[in-house]
Amino acid sequence: MLKTIISILLFYFSSLAQENDQHVWKVINADDGSKFWYDVSTLDTSGSDRLNIWILETYQPPRQYDGIDGDVFRSKTLYTINLTTVKYGILKVRYYDMTNNEIFSFDYDNPMPPESIRFPYPITNNSKLFYLIKDLYGPSKNQDTKSY
Repeated sequence: MLKTIISILLFYFSSLAQENDQHVWKVINADDGSKFWYDVSTLDTSGSDRLNIWILETYQPPRQYDGIDGDVFRSKTLYTINLTTVKYGILKVRYYDMTNNEIFSFDYDNPMPPESIRFPYPITNNSKLFYLIKDLYGPSKNQDTKSY
């Protein structure tokens, strides 16, 4: 009986863990010619001025970073954005090799930084997050459509 309960609990928690890494990517082709993807499944539609969102980038040619063994072909970054101050911070970073194996990761949110320093970077014109916000909240997203 105990083995059955433990098996059920293990199955339940493993399925939850798998669900947390499910992404639904939407591409952004920025005005500057760059291309990246954001995870639409992490968007919260509650109307908050805070947004946590994964961004996926690919690199060709691959990049090399100090402290990371091997070439980096793709990265996922979890950004936290304050839409009121138009600033952001980085919560997590994941780097992947050519076969999509994670080769390095870092969690900046363990422990979560205090609110006063959580959003240290300004979102500048023509930056990746500028294009993201433009895609999410740009004029075409907020216009009312009327039929006559």
